[in-house]
Amino acid sequence: MKSIKKIKLKFKYDFSYLLKPLMLLSFLSVITYGAKLLGAAQADKVFFVIILLVITPIVLNHIHNSNYKLSFMLVLFILIILYLYVYDDLLVFLVKKCRNNGITFGVVNSIFNTFGLTDFENLVYYTSYGGAKLIHGEIVTGAVDIFKAKLNSSEASMYLVGRYFSLFSALGIAFSVKKHKKAILFITVFTFLSGNFTVFLMTLLLVFTPYYFIFLLFVFISYFISNVVMIKGGFAVNSSIFELFVYCDNYVYILAVGIFLCAVSYYISRLAKEKLKW
Repeated sequence: MKSIKKIKLKFKYDFSYLLKPLMLLSFLSVITYGAKLLGAAQADKVFFVIILLVITPIVLNHIHNSNYKLSFMLVLFILIILYLYVYDDLLVFLVKKCRNNGITFGVVNSIFNTFGLTDFENLVYYTSYGGAKLIHGEIVTGAVDIFKAKLNSSEASMYLVGRYFSLFSALGIAFSVKKHKKAILFITVFTFLSGNFTVFLMTLLLVFTPYYFIFLLFVFISYFISNVVMIKGGFAVNSSIFELFVYCDNYVYILAVGIFLCAVSYYISRLAKEKLKW
């Protein structure tokens, strides 16, 4: 019998041409954050549509093979169908699995945020899936609303503080990147200003793919620390650096842990790159 040769599949891709559009989107994320501060309820959905309108035509324009272009459009069509008919059921299924489990919530929410989707986190932040408490004679639901009504709530430690720690982990990973360093640092700075991780996550996934999975690991670690130690803190709109100082009385402690995570994520990212030779 003839020996079966091992077939190595190599899929090469380069989405670095998206860096400038992603930098623009990171700037727009701050404007979206400002709109949310002013009470614009649909700001996140508008931002999601803007992402689609910016990224999709650019990607299509860079696909020169007609078969690949057709395949991309077919996949996009399937995703739209799934979004219309399966998405809501998936949200309910996952949010039930994440009830009273902030660590799982943090990781799953980061995956949703990668694609600009905030419906999952909104179920936890503003509905009973994120907790319900009787405060001053009124039933308050959702981790964010409970935090605003009662700052030292367990729901804040479970679902909110880990997001601040994730900011600093993102910064450490951004510092460890060598190629396109200015672009990723630019995007990370605007992530700090807006508390919106979408553009940062999308950039990692498309341009610096291995770092994306390292970041998910540090999201897990971030929420693990906030859940186990029960660190108090939260935000009213997004986990921006501004709201850290406005709403967290123990911001010095959060900053200390965050800087530690920044250093560790930088070291692990550099070590992984050197060992695996990306």
